[in-house]
Formats: sequence, structure tokens, C-alpha cells
Amino acid sequence: MMSDAGTVRLRDGAELWTVVSGTGPPVVFLHGGPGLWDYLAPLAALLEDTFTVVRFDQRGCGRSTGGGPFTIEQAVDDLDQVRAALGFGRWAVAGHSWGAELALRYATRHQDRTTAVGYIAGVGAGNGFRDAFAAERDRRLGPDRERLAELSAIPAGDRTPEEERERCLLQWSADFSPTSDAAGHAQALWDTRPPGAAVNMTAYRELWDDRESEDLRLAAARITCPVTMLFGADDPRPWTAADSLLEAIPNASRIVLDDAGHAPWAERPAKTRRVIIDALSCHPGGGTRSPAAAAGPRRPPGWPPARR
Repeated sequence: MMSDAGTVRLRDGAELWTVVSGTGPPVVFLHGGPGLWDYLAPLAALLEDTFTVVRFDQRGCGRSTGGGPFTIEQAVDDLDQVRAALGFGRWAVAGHSWGAELALRYATRHQDRTTAVGYIAGVGAGNGFRDAFAAERDRRLGPDRERLAELSAIPAGDRTPEEERERCLLQWSADFSPTSDAAGHAQALWDTRPPGAAVNMTAYRELWDDRESEDLRLAAARITCPVTMLFGADDPRPWTAADSLLEAIPNASRIVLDDAGHAPWAERPAKTRRVIIDALSCHPGGGTRSPAAAAGPRRPPGWPPARR
């Protein structure tokens, strides 16, 4: 299915690489990190026959411009500017890992613009997941954990491209189910990397630190739309870390897929598709567009870019 890629220019001049594909009620998918690029094209491809899917590289990441300070408030505002630029009055918001938390943060601030939330492989409120995650990651890596530690000790700006690739592949290979082709899935994730892109470690540090500025459980308790949590049973980040968050959200449910890790769409694509369609479609009203976009989404100037 065809995709239209372009940029959304924000109020401060930052430009976010954005792609729109599919047809149906609008949903935006938010990549993780923080500091990575959009790697969710394979997930979008599962859903483009049911939804109009929006994806973008977050501020300062991948193909997008814009600097810090990187805050959750800014990330939420950037997301809402993308919505407005594309002419959607309301949409479903789904995110993966860090993006799952960003989806919740957006819904707490923009309940009138959010029809449903998909929380995919989030880590819960706080950092309680970290010790169990590190222990399971190291167990899965075996002797390779020493090489990962060696590569991670090199400052990000000093790693060669080959070292950065090796570090990412080692780290990501532990994210998938041991029953699957973990190395192949890690390579596929690396292959989504835009040419020359690197992890924005400043965005990673500042956004992760900013999570502590507001208790996510207290904020999420204000969400009125349906929230569906989707996890892989073999995610090294324990899905039980989200227990307190699940209990705090008034209208939340959780589904855990066997034989899937941190990216369930890679290992259980058909089941992931069904869960997300059910999660983002079963809500009153569905996604709506503003009157100006009644005949189709309103694009920013030059959207989509001219094809050559």
C-alpha cells in the first residue's frame, strides 16, 4: 500500500519526518527509545487495510530536526502539532516501549482528542523493571554480555559505526523470544535505521529523567478512553512491572502473547494485528476529522511531496 512521506514543521521551526499510509480511522504509532527512529513500518503494514496510520521520527531523532531541552511536555505538544497539521480532530494513539508511555502521557493531556490508547510493551511506572531486565538480558546473552558491556562503555560519540551496529544488535537480540530467530529480528530492526542516523542519547537521558517529574499512575488515572496493554510473555522487561499502572487506569485491559518478546508484531504478527484492531476500533465515535479535513486529511504545505 502506498505511503506519503513528508515533514511537519512545528511552531519552533523543528521539522518532523512523517509518513501517512492506509485508509480508515486515524491512528498514530509512536516509536520507542527515547532517542531512536521510527521502526514501526512492519507493524503499520499489518494495519493499513483498517486504519489511516501515521508514523514519525520524534524530535531530534532519525530524519527529524529539533533540539532540546527534551521534555515530556514538549514531546506531547509535538505529537499534538502533528495531529493538527494532518487535520485530524481525534485519533487513536499507540506506542511501543517508551512510545507506550508517551501515548499515555498524551491521553492524560488530550482526552478530548484521544479515542483509544494502545500500550505496547511499556515498562510501567518508574524504573522497577530495570534489575529484572538486566538480569534476564545478561542470562540470554551469555558470554556475549561482556562484549556488550565493553561496547556500551565507549562514549556514544566515540564508537565507530561498526561498533555501534554490533552494540545494537547484541542488545536487541535479547529483546526477542528465545524460541524465535532473535538475531534475525534484531537485524531487521537495525535495517529500519535511516542512513547515518544514530541514537540521540541526549534525548534518551533527558526524557527518561523527566519521567520522574509526574507520577504516571496518578496522571493515567485521569484517562477516560479505553487503554489496551499488549505484552510478549518472553519480553526480558517483566510485563508484571505494569501491574500498578494497569490498576490505576479506569478502563484498561491487558493481553500477554506467548512466544513473543519486546516486539510482539515481529513474532506473532497475526495475533498482534487482531489485538490492535480490537483495541483501537472498539470505542464509541471512532477517529474524527475536523470539518476542514472532511474530504481527506489536510496536509501541511507540500504534503505529500511531489513524486519523481
